[in-house]
Formats: sequence, C-alpha cells, structure tokens
Amino acid sequence: MKAPFSALFFAAGLTALICGGCASTPVAAPVTPPVAAMPAPAPTPIAAKIDFDKQVKPFFEEYCYQCHGRGRQSGGVRLDVKATALKHITAGDPTHSDVYRAITRSLNASDHMPPVSQEQPEDDDIAMIKQWIIEGAAWPDGS
Repeated sequence: MKAPFSALFFAAGLTALICGGCASTPVAAPVTPPVAAMPAPAPTPIAAKIDFDKQVKPFFEEYCYQCHGRGRQSGGVRLDVKATALKHITAGDPTHSDVYRAITRSLNASDHMPPVSQEQPEDDDIAMIKQWIIEGAAWPDGS
C-alpha cells in the first residue's frame, strides 16, 4: 500500500529538519545583499627626511655651540662648521658617531653631552639626531 502524498511530504520535511539538510539534501546558501565597497584606508605618510637647517642646526645651537662653536671648542670639537663637525659624525651609523654617543651616554658619565649642569635634550630631539645620521647626515653647503 502506498502512503498518501501528504505523509511523504511530512516525512521528507521532518528528515530535513532532523539532519539539517544532510549531505544528500542540497541547501541553498543564505543570500547576502551586496555591500558597498569600503574606501581603502589612507596610506601611512612617509616621514620626511630630517632637515638640517630646520631641525639639526637648531639642536646644535641650543645644546652644543656654547662649548663647541665659534667662540670655544672644548676638547677640540667644533660643531658649527661642516668640515670639522663631520669628523665626529659617521654618516649612516649613529653608534659610531661621537656626537650621537655623547648625547646618549649616561648622565653619570663624565663625557655626557651636554654637561649635566645644562639643559638636556628631549628624547624626541635625540631620536631626530639619530635619524638624521641614519639618513646620511646631510649638511648643505653654506649652512
């Protein structure tokens, strides 16, 4: 005897509910509406190179020239003239640059610059000098 059509329909629906559609019963994927394209995030700006005249020279003027400038050259170091200053700077390598090593020494070191009795540069200023040296310590003629 054949089962009535409604009984077969009920059994098929019940089977689908129980086994979640099972592998033999194809189930359509949910339809998602198209999403408007999100704008791409703005690229991170590339930091501009350190400008000697606007950043490095003012640092030297504030922290170095009093003892290592035109009027006085403590320890024979003169930082206000390109030719003599670059003898104490290893372009591309702050760890071998006398100027960078002097400003990053412990405050307890006798050769820390500037001397502990004077105003000390901020960490950002020291990082700027380091970056300038890494970039090649560009020093325009006539500066």
